[in-house]
Amino acid sequence: MTTSAKYSGKKEYVHEKMAKAYAFFHVPSACEIDGWVYLTGVIATKEDGDQGDLEKGFTRAFEQITEVLLQAGCGWDDVVKITSFHIDCGTEIPVMAKVKDRYSQAPYPAWSVLGVASLANPLGVCEIEVIARKRG
Repeated sequence: MTTSAKYSGKKEYVHEKMAKAYAFFHVPSACEIDGWVYLTGVIATKEDGDQGDLEKGFTRAFEQITEVLLQAGCGWDDVVKITSFHIDCGTEIPVMAKVKDRYSQAPYPAWSVLGVASLANPLGVCEIEVIARKRG
């Protein structure tokens, strides 16, 4: 779903997995203004079938990010900045870097890493925010 905002040039994009958050809390999956696309954080989670494999959670998160980028008319080549918020930086960063490199190629986007105490989803291990710039 795409919606236009009250003033010209601003658009919202809502991924199906974020529809309830949008309905209840007015949180779009991404907001675009002047060709800049700001994605709401996507949380990588540990789910029952993962058997402790963090790569599966990061892959799900990067797939959702990819879908939101496509909704907004962007791809990973348009991503200029990634910010990740980790519960356990030492354990999670090598896994995230491996998954990230399957999606993002050189020249790589800037990447800031922060350690946090908790995330909104109790199954979460990391929240990933992305900023992209549309071409043309």
